[in-house]
Amino acid sequence: MRAKTLLTLLLLGLAAPAWSAINPEHYQRIASETLRIRETGRVVVDTQVGGERLRRVTLLGEVIQEVEASQPLLGKTVVIDYTVNLSEREAAAAAHAERSGNRPGPQFMHEPDAPALDADGAYWANVARAGGRLGNVNRHAGAVVGIDESQYSGLVFVPVAGQYSFDAPPR
Repeated sequence: MRAKTLLTLLLLGLAAPAWSAINPEHYQRIASETLRIRETGRVVVDTQVGGERLRRVTLLGEVIQEVEASQPLLGKTVVIDYTVNLSEREAAAAAHAERSGNRPGPQFMHEPDAPALDADGAYWANVARAGGRLGNVNRHAGAVVGIDESQYSGLVFVPVAGQYSFDAPPR
């Protein structure tokens, strides 16, 4: 019995680092704002600039629920605006796969695609203010960074939890 308990503890100890490396909650905690937003507008534009494929995503919506917020946002209209370098994101994914193959461990993080809406026309957003420290630092492969806070007025945010930016918060 003791050997079985020791073996179980050993296996759990070995699995814990891999579980935490792929746990979306770890990345979502980076966000200063966790909001549920009812979408009122969306513009997604793909362009080719100098051989690079870029996607600009601009989302407009009303905050209908807040889990984390640095200021009261309920009922306010917010903008989520970000650009993804799709060419860079694909190159980083290929480099990660070549380096790591199928081995478990820290998973490749990348900037998100535009969120899918639920039946209520809403989505969750794990974001930070554009131009702020979190908005410029916590970005992932494909991010077009260098956002200047003076470019924006009002409540403008960027996704900061990689591909988990538009996932619901953990319960």
